[in-house]
Parts: sequence; C-alpha cells; structure tokens
Amino acid sequence: MSKPAPVSRKAVGIDLGTTYSVIAHIDAYGKPHIIPNSESERLTPSVILFDGNNAIVGTLAKQNAVAEPEKIVDFVKREIGKGKNGFNRIFNGRPYSAEELSALIIKKLKIDAENYLGMPVTDAVITVPAYFNDAERTATLRAGQLAGFNVLQVINEPTAAALAYGLDKLEQDQTVFVFDLGGGTFDVTIMRIENSHISMLASNGDHRLGGKDWDDVIVNWVADEFDKQHGENPLLDLQSYQDLYNRAVAAKIQLSSRPRTTIVHNYAGKSVKLDLTKTDFEHRTRHLLEKCKTICEIVMQEAGMQWTQIDRILLTGGMTRVPAIRSMIGQVSAVEVADDVSPDEAVALGAAIQAILGLLAEEDRLGERALPVEVREQFSGNDGNLIQVTNITTHTLGVVLWDDAKVEEFVFPMIGKMTTIPAEMKNSFGTAKANMKNAVVRVVEGESTVPSECTMLGICEIELPPFLPKGSPVELTYQYDKNQILEVTVDAYGKQNKVAIARNNAMSEAELELATADLSQIKVS
Repeated sequence: MSKPAPVSRKAVGIDLGTTYSVIAHIDAYGKPHIIPNSESERLTPSVILFDGNNAIVGTLAKQNAVAEPEKIVDFVKREIGKGKNGFNRIFNGRPYSAEELSALIIKKLKIDAENYLGMPVTDAVITVPAYFNDAERTATLRAGQLAGFNVLQVINEPTAAALAYGLDKLEQDQTVFVFDLGGGTFDVTIMRIENSHISMLASNGDHRLGGKDWDDVIVNWVADEFDKQHGENPLLDLQSYQDLYNRAVAAKIQLSSRPRTTIVHNYAGKSVKLDLTKTDFEHRTRHLLEKCKTICEIVMQEAGMQWTQIDRILLTGGMTRVPAIRSMIGQVSAVEVADDVSPDEAVALGAAIQAILGLLAEEDRLGERALPVEVREQFSGNDGNLIQVTNITTHTLGVVLWDDAKVEEFVFPMIGKMTTIPAEMKNSFGTAKANMKNAVVRVVEGESTVPSECTMLGICEIELPPFLPKGSPVELTYQYDKNQILEVTVDAYGKQNKVAIARNNAMSEAELELATADLSQIKVS
C-alpha cells in the first residue's frame, strides 16, 4: 500500500491574557498575522457574560459589566491553577473552575479564527507568564484542550515576544531584555538571539502584579473620598464597583497622554468629582513601580549580567504604554527600547511562530512535507536548519528529606531554577532509618530549603521490603517537559510508582472528558 499523503493542519498562537486575548496565524508565505475576531477587533477582552446557556465573550460582555455584574467573569487568569476548591463561579447552578472559564475564552478565539480563515483550526500554542508554576501551566494546557485544541505547547510569553521580535533579526547576535507587564501578570526575561537560536537566559516575575493593581489604586482612592464625603462605601455594590472600575481604567489611559483628568462617580443618589494629576497618580502607584524595578534588578543578578551587556529592551503588555513604566526602565537600563513590535500583539505573533515551528519539526520527524516550502524557508536559518528555541526552568523542583540526625526536614533541589528544558534528573537517596516499611516522597516547588516555604506538588508512598538497613537506596527521577510540566517516578527494589502531582485539584482525564461534554452544551459567541 502507498503511504497516505500528509494532512495539512492549521496551527495558531494564542496569547491568553488577563484583560485581553489575541490569536495569530502564519499565512501560506510564512508571514505572521493577527486574526481579528467576529467584531473585527484585533484584541478580544477576556470577559465572559453568561446568559442562560450562552457565553458571550469579548467587548459585548465587557460593555454589560455595569448593567449585569452578577453575570460577568473577568480577570480569570489570576485564578487559573487553583481548581474548583480554590476558585469557582456558579452559573445556572453549575460551578466553573478558572480553567473551564478560560476554555470559553479560547473557544471564542477558535470559532472566530475558523470563520475568518474558512477552515478548521486544530492545533495551538498557548502562552503563559514565564513565572507561572506547574499547576498554572497544567491548567492553561487543559483549558486549551477543553476548547477543542490539540495543544502543541505551552510557552512563556517573553519567549514568544522575543520570537516575534527576532524572526527577521536572526543574523544579528544580540541579547534582549523582555519587560512584559500586562493586565494581571509581570515577567522580566533575558533572551539571547544567536546563530538562528533564541535561548532564554534568566527570568523572574510576579504573576499577581499587573495593570489591574494600578487601576485598583484609583478605585480605592475614589471610594475612600466618597466615603469621607458621604459616609458610604461605593464598593459594596457590584454595579457601583464595575462602574468605578471602568472609570479608573479610563483615567489611567488618559493620564498616559494628559497631565490631569477628572473622575466623576455616582452611587446611591450621591456623587463625587475628583481631579487626578499624572504626578499624583505616579506618586500613589510608586510602590508598584518599585516592585517592577526590584524584579528587573533581581533577574540581572540571577543572570550574572550588567546592563551594558543588554542590546535591546523589548516592551510587551499594554501597561508598558504608561510613561512612568517606560521612564523607569530607561533610567535603570540606559538601553535602547525596540519599537518595531506591538506591545499588545507580539506575544500572540510569537506563539504562532512557535506553533508553525512545532509542525515543521513534526514533519521532519515523520519525513513528510505538507506545509508550503515558503513557510519552511521563512523559519530556517542561514544553515537551512529550523530556528531553535530553548527555554529554562523558572522554579526549582525539589524533594523533602530528613537531615542525617533525623531532626529537621529540608528541601533537596532535583532540578534547579534556570536549568535548560526539557530536563531529566535522577538521584538516589537512603532510607532515614532501619526497617522502614514505606518510603514517602514529597515533591515541592520553590527556591527555599524550608519545606513550608515551598509549594507542595505531590506525594507518593512506596512499599519497601522488610529488614532493610538505614540508608537503603530509593531512586527518584524528575522529568520536566517542554511545557514545564513535571512527572516524578520512584524506584525501589523492583517497585515503581509515579508521584501523583496534585496541581491544586487539577482535573483528571475522566473529569476532563466530562467537562468537555458540559462545555460543548454552551453556545459561545
């Protein structure tokens, strides 16, 4: 029988953002493009409005936030990875986890992309903040699967931005500092572009720092002034809060181009009218700016680099339009800012590039050619080889051990922060005492040697043969894949167990199938 012809698959890149989400693809000539949504917008607000069995995602949902706040879900990215016990929203009597809600946003992007391109879209690369942990990455991957995608990879947002920036600069060896401040998360990452290879050197961040924190400063200030004047808190009413939040966002945007703005807020038949200057706003948010500055300094120290070794600053995320942000990064670095990529679109474009690289690499493995030759040429270096992207771990992965005196527990690092991924590490440890019946393995994530200061990822117990002396070997294998998702195996005397990584109550395969069926009953538009 003849070998079947390869089937061409359409892959996209998705920037699943806290406030806005973006989807991009690579055309038949190898050029990356943003795919507009059904409302002809390049950015889709990450807001969901539940209306019976309908989930309206985007601008219409955002516009109805004040009128129907109880039906609205926003900023869900900040909750992803928690599982239903840590976060859920109930609609029509059913609780939805953050990853299920995120799946509805991704599904909206998928539907609009298929309508725009006139073909099925099967595969996706989805981006996450570089500092996302194992649970958050796993939940993001699950969200893509729930939306109906074959998720090729989950990649770091700064890596994607560097791909978008560096695609046409592969012949220029350079080191790029990516400053990514979005609506809800913040990352700084140092990337090296060299010999058609884009590699991640160091990364740090705060996945609960973003534009919303600047907005909340304005919201809380106005609410305090309202309370002082009228003795009532306007934040206790959901509609009032949504209205005030929208006014705060508008004020922040206005202050990026104007020296002052006026905020008027009405609640319970009373109102306040307040003037806010750019200087006052910057003063009130200076602690947030200091957080950003400190994280920039930390990542430079972790990389062991000086600012003179950085060739370009790449700004991504909508908050990098704020003058104070640009001024701060300019002052600390004195490095030229690259202005040839859009802060809002670079991450999605880079994800689309990574998606097509994944399909091309798969063609090479299978010995097939389905994508146009022009596409392969666009994503190959001068040597004819495909562009290579290398990431590193952003968190240390360890195991909890007892010290020799069995007095105190400590964390032994198995895979250290800044290790090139994929990574695999094996190590053998001795039992803590003689005649142990079971060996208990506790897997943690974090930089501390104190177990309570790290995040517990999973626990495994393996039965041991009788009468073993103290120090009998138990072997651990840590495998960290390209998505920075961990698998741990325990081997002892012919028995092998896999550690069930808890991932904050992440869905099992059976739960995933059930959730997929449930979400298919919701009409997304």
